[in-house]
Amino acid sequence: MQTMQPIQLEDVTGLTRQLLDDVRDERGDISNMLKTMAQSPLTLAGYLQFIRALNGSNVGPKIRELIALTVAQANLSEYSLAQHALLAFELGLTKNEILEGRQARASAVKTDTALKFARSLLTRADDWSTDDLRDVGFNDAEIVEIIAQVALSAFENYFNLAVKTTLDFPKVGLKAA
Repeated sequence: MQTMQPIQLEDVTGLTRQLLDDVRDERGDISNMLKTMAQSPLTLAGYLQFIRALNGSNVGPKIRELIALTVAQANLSEYSLAQHALLAFELGLTKNEILEGRQARASAVKTDTALKFARSLLTRADDWSTDDLRDVGFNDAEIVEIIAQVALSAFENYFNLAVKTTLDFPKVGLKAA
């Protein structure tokens, strides 16, 4: 059961109303995660600004979604897995590509290296380094953006794990097999 309740949309005003109206305009719907995060308008504002900043990244949206899936799988965040599986599917990734992303694998060497780096960074396994990313063609700005995506995804996972956000996306399960 969710440990912190989402805000009631009819009760919000001020900054929270503005932020959630912007989300509705951009996405068409407001997820349980965002309604719950809105308990702190400053946190919600920062989270949304971080997402918007990374949307301008030279690391494409498909790689960013695969990184989010890799991180969610490593953290066993059921909510984030469901959310990012749907977003990845909407970007045109196949079910197999989504499953491989959860396992930090991809058929393209560049993407595969980014996913392995992301998992290594998250788990502190020290298996993959920024040199590996450079070797497959990522520049320093893109490497920073990959690190930022890992951090954003980890925040999202920890938030959802802590408040046990109720799923409002199709469930994908925790096993990546």
